[in-house]
Amino acid sequence: MNKEHFMIELKLSLRDLSENDRQDVMSDYVEHFENGLAQGKSEEQIAKELGNPKQIAKEILAMYGVEPKAKGPEFSQGDWVAFEANPIYQENHYLPKENHDGLFKRLIKGTGLLFFNLIFVLAPVLTVLGILFAGWLVAITFSLLPLAGIYMLITAFSTIALFQFALTIVFCGVGLLLIALGYPLTLLFAKLMKRYVLWNIYVVFGGTNHEN
Repeated sequence: MNKEHFMIELKLSLRDLSENDRQDVMSDYVEHFENGLAQGKSEEQIAKELGNPKQIAKEILAMYGVEPKAKGPEFSQGDWVAFEANPIYQENHYLPKENHDGLFKRLIKGTGLLFFNLIFVLAPVLTVLGILFAGWLVAITFSLLPLAGIYMLITAFSTIALFQFALTIVFCGVGLLLIALGYPLTLLFAKLMKRYVLWNIYVVFGGTNHEN
């Protein structure tokens, strides 16, 4: 079940709610899908995690104290496609709309984004990557310095070698601290880059999930 199927079936099952309450609920579930897509999940995976829309609607109706009314044959399983075709519901803002952009329009968008990224985004991204790379290089080097200190103690034991070994221990602590700081920062940067790439794909291709 994709996002479109899920949202339409949920709306069908919430027919007994007032218009305002129904729109509030639908907006919440649209946000669930948007957050999930931003995290790299597919529409099908998000729908599976949310559960059966009919069961969700039943629980929401109970929460609002609304008694479900008997539905006609048009609400039977599988008739959500007919509901979708109704132009009244196509106008609702929370229903996903198919992307009808032509190849030329997508090409224009892609070209514009390419120039924008080259001019405004590439330099900062490369700078951050350079800082992260240098930070990891320093952190790993500092962390491994005690090995050099041990080697000096074994090959030429002296007061100076002992002092140098003590210094390598201090630098090792700094290196481990840099690793502890660099790890979450690297994850954060990777997450932001993934979201930015997904946003670029969304701008060019529309709301369809292109991760699969």
